[in-house]
Amino acid sequence: MRELTKKYIQAKLILISLLFVGCDFGDTNIDPTRRTDVDVNLILPALEAQTARNQGSIGARVTGVVIQQYKGTDAQPEAYNNYQLDENVLDTYWRTGLYVGAMKDARVIIEKSKEKNTPHHSGIAKILMAYNLGIATSFWGDVPYSTAFDENNEKATYDTQEEIYQTIQTLLDDAISDLNLPAGDIAVGDDDLIYGGNAALWIGTARALKARFYMHLVKRDPDASTKALDILSKGTIFSNEVEPTFHFGIEQNAANPIAYFGEDRSGQLAMGDHLLAMLDAENDPRKDKYGVLSGGNYLLYQRDNKDLYYGQFESPMPLITYSEILFIKSEANLRNGNLTAADNFFIEAVNANMEQLGVSPTTPIGNLSSLPTFEAQLERLINQKYIALFGHGTLEAWVDYKRTGFPQLVPNPNASPSFDPSGVVPRRYIYPITERTTNGNNLEVAITNQNGHLLDVDTWAFKN
Repeated sequence: MRELTKKYIQAKLILISLLFVGCDFGDTNIDPTRRTDVDVNLILPALEAQTARNQGSIGARVTGVVIQQYKGTDAQPEAYNNYQLDENVLDTYWRTGLYVGAMKDARVIIEKSKEKNTPHHSGIAKILMAYNLGIATSFWGDVPYSTAFDENNEKATYDTQEEIYQTIQTLLDDAISDLNLPAGDIAVGDDDLIYGGNAALWIGTARALKARFYMHLVKRDPDASTKALDILSKGTIFSNEVEPTFHFGIEQNAANPIAYFGEDRSGQLAMGDHLLAMLDAENDPRKDKYGVLSGGNYLLYQRDNKDLYYGQFESPMPLITYSEILFIKSEANLRNGNLTAADNFFIEAVNANMEQLGVSPTTPIGNLSSLPTFEAQLERLINQKYIALFGHGTLEAWVDYKRTGFPQLVPNPNASPSFDPSGVVPRRYIYPITERTTNGNNLEVAITNQNGHLLDVDTWAFKN
């Protein structure tokens, strides 16, 4: 499946930078000024690269600290430990990573595909639109979508979070339909840096993401688990080797965001104490794949340290992993009362993650059925999923925490109350300053609709 070599992908990333000339925006995005008057096969690589960066750059760093997989040891990341997360922290991420970046590219491809008859490009773009929209609503709740890309409307209204989740599922359904059609006038090929144009694997990815987003809503939809299992039964990602993975380049300007930041801001980001305690309690061999001890902290990046799985310039960034899909199957079966299936998928999920990292368990992780209550079983499952999501899935680990309460995190007692008066582990982020200064009226409607937007205000999906 990996016909696209690292050397080829590196060359393609350089081509992207030449096609879409602009400033150096570091690990947040490629360039918000990139052209939109080029063919879909030239936009798709930038969309995929941007989506991978969105998954691992500042939004993931902030969230990793909030969820205590990471901790900041200096400068801005250290402020994240104290929940100093004002309206400036994620402003560039919102603007040039999500809306003017990945989601605009996805919208352009979708519109151009109607004119050019390229349904497979459209299908991939719809998957990645849904993916980035999922990030946005997980961060902020109500967000612009329906009018966000109307060139004649500079003041986008906000869709409710409930509407956004419906839109995500519709996009993924439409993507599956598009990808089941003939390729059209321009076939997807080398411009697809993830699957090289393999429509069947993209369909499997869409189904996996549908299951993920169904499970986001277990507090709102009593049938969420059944829906997830049903869509996964139709066929999805079936091994570590065929995950939808974006491979970064061997130069810093094309690097995985964790390594990019580590090289640029040496020693500022380390493994979180809660995660370390979990790993140490079980003598878990994944610890040495995640961090390296230096100056009293387990740093996420160290130059030339090849043991760090997510700490290399060329480290992978999977949109969703085989391990996560197995954890979803385990949780959905657990919630539906099928403990035997839940146990089997749980063990498979942990083993798949360890296999991917190249380690073997040194102590048994236990099973679910040995525990006396549903809550204890769910906690063990989510705790192991939390460990497996390190490095690529901090956003999902945060969603899991908000919807299940696990892992049992202790809020920072010294955190600033300015944006988090209740002192809880943050439940959302404050809307970016750009929205307040340019779209204030619609922003106020969204804030009122959600009864506030400070860090301790739950969004619709995760309210008790």
